[in-house]
Amino acid sequence: MRRAIREHLRDFIAIGVLFVFGVLTVGVILAKQGYTLPEWVPLADSDRFELKVELTSAQAVTPGQGQSVNIAGLEVGDITGVEVSGGNALVTVEIDNEYAPLIHNDVTALLRPRTGLQDMTVELDPGRHGGTIDEGRTIPVSQTKTNVQPDQILATLDADTRAYLQLLLEGAGRGLGGHGQKLSSDFRRFEPLARDLKRIGGALAERRRNIANAITEFKLVSEALGSSDTRLTEFVDASEAALGSFADQEASIRAALQELPSTLRETRSALASGDTFAQVAGPASEELIPTAKALGPALRQARPFFDDTVAPLRDQIRPFSRAAQPPVRHLKQAAAPLAETTTGLSDSFGELNVLANALAYNPPSSAEEGYLFWLAWLNHDTNALFYSQDAMGPMLRSIVIFGCTTAGLAEGVATPRPFLRTLQQLTNVPPSTDPRVCPPL
Repeated sequence: MRRAIREHLRDFIAIGVLFVFGVLTVGVILAKQGYTLPEWVPLADSDRFELKVELTSAQAVTPGQGQSVNIAGLEVGDITGVEVSGGNALVTVEIDNEYAPLIHNDVTALLRPRTGLQDMTVELDPGRHGGTIDEGRTIPVSQTKTNVQPDQILATLDADTRAYLQLLLEGAGRGLGGHGQKLSSDFRRFEPLARDLKRIGGALAERRRNIANAITEFKLVSEALGSSDTRLTEFVDASEAALGSFADQEASIRAALQELPSTLRETRSALASGDTFAQVAGPASEELIPTAKALGPALRQARPFFDDTVAPLRDQIRPFSRAAQPPVRHLKQAAAPLAETTTGLSDSFGELNVLANALAYNPPSSAEEGYLFWLAWLNHDTNALFYSQDAMGPMLRSIVIFGCTTAGLAEGVATPRPFLRTLQQLTNVPPSTDPRVCPPL
């Protein structure tokens, strides 16, 4: 035996692997089918809560095929058996022990298909009253309902009704044939109505809760007021005073209500302007998105520069700014007088500029020359006036220019005074009778 195992070790290993794989496959299939293991199987959980359900019909119920028992859509057990008792079907179900305390004596059962292939399941409504149901209890037929088959519905109709129903179905088939997209679009058009109805229903439900809360609060207020006559009197007096205050302010309230339409119009205009702004700001914001995206890398690139400038700003520029504050304050004190002086100097230079312009101005197409022309003559005459190096000696010379009127005045002044007459003769001042001074008319 050992020799055969050593010679065919690979074959034995392959057979063992295939056996284990087959066992796992069978286990997976049985688990998916909801198969309940018999009690003699080791580790089988046979301790489950058993109930019997009495039904008028157990059509398509097949124990051992994974048909389940559900509570609120959650699988809690399996159908393990079915038999006939007293003309009714008696279906045996087993419930997991953890869900057994949920089932009460007023439990109801409904037999219904899970798929279109008549894969039946038992839907349990665990009930609320009557205490917890005992194990092995039979749910009577009065608390169960079977699945209604289409033939049962048709059987309740007479021949004419069935014929009319057949014609209706044929007409519906012809009318709806090839119009699936239109029918789908028609159903989609009901979506806004359903959404609005949902909102209305939610608002009504909220209103109902608010009314209930208001009634409850009013009850508490009434009880609190009813417990004390004094407080009730104070409440009435306070209400009367409040209503009286409202009555006194009737004119103000009427004026406020009269201003309300214009306020609403202005508010509407403001909202329209805000809507226009929002419409413009929306595309502008979208156009700024690339700039904002590009700004992030730029800021990250600039971050090292800012980090490097922290130390110079803190250690150099900030101490310098603090040290420069006293001189800046003194400069500010000197700046005001300097500004006044600068203004005076600016006015003075302006006047000098006007004077220079007047001296340099030469009238066009005029017999008279400007001041700048005569400035050279003034320089020449000044030089001749103070020049003393000639044959006459150091005596200063001068040139006196006068007319006929001046000569007559000079004679009138000098004739009665001998000293002045002598000076006149020494200076060789021509008399008024000289034709060079006073030419004959």
